[in-house]
Amino acid sequence: MSALSSPPVVRADQRSPSAAAAGYGGVVAIAVFFGSFILGLMFHSALATSTYPAADDAAELIVLWRMEDPGVSRISGAALCVSALVFAWFSAWFSAVVHRTGRVQAALVTFAGGLASALGLLLSGVLQWVAQRPENIAEEPVLLVVHQITFVLGGPMVVISLAPIVAVGGLALMRAKLLPAWLGWTGVVLGALALGSVVMLLPEDGSLTYLVPLGRFLSLLWLTVVAMLLARRRGREPAGA
Repeated sequence: MSALSSPPVVRADQRSPSAAAAGYGGVVAIAVFFGSFILGLMFHSALATSTYPAADDAAELIVLWRMEDPGVSRISGAALCVSALVFAWFSAWFSAVVHRTGRVQAALVTFAGGLASALGLLLSGVLQWVAQRPENIAEEPVLLVVHQITFVLGGPMVVISLAPIVAVGGLALMRAKLLPAWLGWTGVVLGALALGSVVMLLPEDGSLTYLVPLGRFLSLLWLTVVAMLLARRRGREPAGA
């Protein structure tokens, strides 16, 4: 076949912005993430003999919980590690979607936020094993510090790091006409809420800890809706798009 009759080669960066929503990879990733993350929460709460102690609970309560539910804590930590790796996968998919719209800096920011959240989950999961070591349980001050670190990594660090992925990602996809304006601005608002979770670290009594689950689950719900919308948009495109 001659060069004149050869079909034109379309590079990835020459496609329409809506081609960024390629397939259902993001939907699968966020679904697997929710499964492993909720499994970890179930082992920590529903399947334990008592409620998982808060970061500011007395050392005696934390020691008692750790002694009564050692296997639950380790399995929960393993589930958190899996969810961290899956969220890193989702973050790579999401940042690739943003990158294909031509907004390179926004893509890097969203990927950095996703990786920071995944790192917080991973370290929080790994430290569950450290907290269950007999020598650490025997030392109340050491156990209390490790227990509080697992909370800070798996709570505020994860939620604060969600701010760039939902806020910057929402703006970038809205400007690329991949999201309706209301959904894009919702991402910006949720990003501000997630970033505002940092104030939870200010009071010593932990009275603002409710900001962590609020920012976490609303942001994850937004990411789920966006992933499904992008996959659906891609599914409606002509084969040659």
